[in-house]
Amino acid sequence: MINDFDDNDIRELQDMVRIGIVSSVNKEKMTARVKIEEQGIVTGDLRIVQNTPFMVMEWKDAGVKWNYEADYAQHDRKLGIGDKYKEEYPDILHTWKGTSDRIIKVYPWIPYIGQWVLCIFKPEGEGDGFILGGI
Repeated sequence: MINDFDDNDIRELQDMVRIGIVSSVNKEKMTARVKIEEQGIVTGDLRIVQNTPFMVMEWKDAGVKWNYEADYAQHDRKLGIGDKYKEEYPDILHTWKGTSDRIIKVYPWIPYIGQWVLCIFKPEGEGDGFILGGI
C-alpha cells in the first residue's frame, strides 16, 4: 500500500500535517491560531477536534458504593450504570449518598497559548484545518 504513493503524494502529506505553537484561542468558537515556525506563518482559525475523555466516577464510603448517574455528550454506550446521553457539553457526573453530594463537570480540551499542537490541513482547503491535540 505504501508503494502506491509517489514523491508528490508524500510531499502533499507532509504539507498537510504540521506542528506549531498556539498563539491565540477562541473558546466560544472552539478555534485557535497556531504559529508554524518552520514556515514563519500564523494560521487562520483552526477548529479544535473534540476529544473529551470518557470518565466514570466511583465513590465509596466504608466500602459501600454511592448512588451514581451521568449525562455524557457522546454516543450511547449502554453501560447500565445510571448513564444518559445528550448532544451538548459539559459531561456531568453526579454521585451521592445520604446528605453528601459530588458533581464533576467535564469540558472539551482547549489548548493554552504557548502549547505545542499537532495540526492537519485540508489539501485543497486554503489553510482550513484542525488542531488534533497537544504534544
